[in-house]
Amino acid sequence: MALARGDAPAAPDEERTPGTGRWRVGRAYRAGRLVCGCVHVTVSVDDRLGLTRHERRIVRVRFCEPVDDALRAELTELVRRRGTASERAAERIAPLELLIDDPCGEHQHMTGGLRPPHRRHGPLHEIEFGFGQPTSTR
Repeated sequence: MALARGDAPAAPDEERTPGTGRWRVGRAYRAGRLVCGCVHVTVSVDDRLGLTRHERRIVRVRFCEPVDDALRAELTELVRRRGTASERAAERIAPLELLIDDPCGEHQHMTGGLRPPHRRHGPLHEIEFGFGQPTSTR
């Protein structure tokens, strides 16, 4: 495990892996109600050719405690599904609003839907879900 600043392990917002952005901490809301008190969010850029500016942005989220029971059940279902079944499960999940704490003291607001994770094993706080534009039409 790589150590940052001497002997102390890297904090979540200081972790950096190739191709990803810096982890930031925020909160998740649904319909104005807090559903997760600690969400780790990273925004990175896909540098492949042919993508628009909007398509280049990749947002990944990890849900830490406390997590609302209804959201936990939806995340568990999303983790258990594979292939197109996972895409359909993601479409059924209502969009979330993220309020991300900025190091400068300001807040960033993002609204979108969840995407299935690439890695499906381990504790909930280690599973990274995709986050983007809501796919369900209303």
